[in-house]
Amino acid sequence: MTNSRYLSHDERVVIEVRRHVIVLARSGATAAVAVIAAGTIGWITTPLEGAAWLDTALGLIALFIAARFGWRLWQWWVDRIVVTDQRIFEVSGVLTRKVASMPLTRVTDMTYRRSLGGRLFGYGDLIVESAGQDQALSHINYIPNPDHFYRTITALVTSRLPSMLPDEGGPEADQEDTGPLPRVIV
Repeated sequence: MTNSRYLSHDERVVIEVRRHVIVLARSGATAAVAVIAAGTIGWITTPLEGAAWLDTALGLIALFIAARFGWRLWQWWVDRIVVTDQRIFEVSGVLTRKVASMPLTRVTDMTYRRSLGGRLFGYGDLIVESAGQDQALSHINYIPNPDHFYRTITALVTSRLPSMLPDEGGPEADQEDTGPLPRVIV
């Protein structure tokens, strides 16, 4: 799905998802109601003399709302959340592309949340935190199949932990012993 132009030469895609389809529910329902309402009112007012302006206005409003839904559908279709063996990134935007990423080595804490709606419809949110400053990608919401997504990221992050810890034979082992700790008598 994702174009390889966002991957480094040694990077491997582990998971790639779109946001859950529930993100389209509100604009889709609004578009459906607008088209049905415009059609119904147009059907009722068409026999009336001088109601052509009303039919035209309602038709244009319904067309605008349906076009807005089409735009959001297109955005949903091209936006991706990608987890590789090295980082998490989100590719978004139709006309202007934005790629927000966070290396897995910077992930210090994750909060996984599923609201009641998320449990009913099968989506969840993930808050990814890192040490230091705010990252470009910190809150990932409306993730489909969130249990699998969370387990996969957790496995990737924890598999990197041993490589981030210092070796016992590394530079810290070469430091001199400074002797026993002083006792403080109170």
